[in-house]
Amino acid sequence: MDSAQSPPPAPARGLLVFGLLFAVVIVVAAVVGAAVALGGSGGSSSGGEVSAAKLAVGHCVDDLRESDDLEGLPVLPCEQPHEGEVFAIFQLPAGPFPGDEELGRQAQQECLKQFENYAPSSVADDKVELFYLHPSQLSWTNGDRGVTCVATDPTTKRTGSLKG
Repeated sequence: MDSAQSPPPAPARGLLVFGLLFAVVIVVAAVVGAAVALGGSGGSSSGGEVSAAKLAVGHCVDDLRESDDLEGLPVLPCEQPHEGEVFAIFQLPAGPFPGDEELGRQAQQECLKQFENYAPSSVADDKVELFYLHPSQLSWTNGDRGVTCVATDPTTKRTGSLKG
C-alpha cells in the first residue's frame, strides 16, 4: 500500500484568477502607496491621463494591468475600447492595518456589493472580473483607507459602459 497522498484538487478558475489578481493588486498598492486621498470629478472622462488616486466612478481606463506607472493611467471615453471601468470608490474603516489578506477580502466583498448596484445586468457575465486597488501597509500608516473598484474583461477591450 502506497502511503503517498494524492495531490490536492485543482483550484476553481475563479479562485485562481482571484489569486493572480490579488498578487497584482499587492504590487499596484505598493506603487500607489503614497496616495492618501481618492477623488476626481466623477462621470466619464473625455480623455487624458490621471493618477490612480484621481480615478473617479465612471472613468474608463486603459493599461491598468500592464502599467507600472499608476501616475499616468489613460482615461478614455467609455465609447472607445478600454480595459476597465471604475464602478466604486469607498473608504475602509480606521484602525490598525488589517494585513494584505484581510484588506483584500474586505475590498473584494465591498466591490462585489457595489458592482451589483452599479451594473446588475453584468453580474452574471463570466467575462467580467473585478479588480481593485487598496492601500498598502505604508499608505495605510499615512491615513489612506481608499479602495477603487474596477470591472475588467481580461479577454478583450470593451466599448460602452457597464452601468445599468
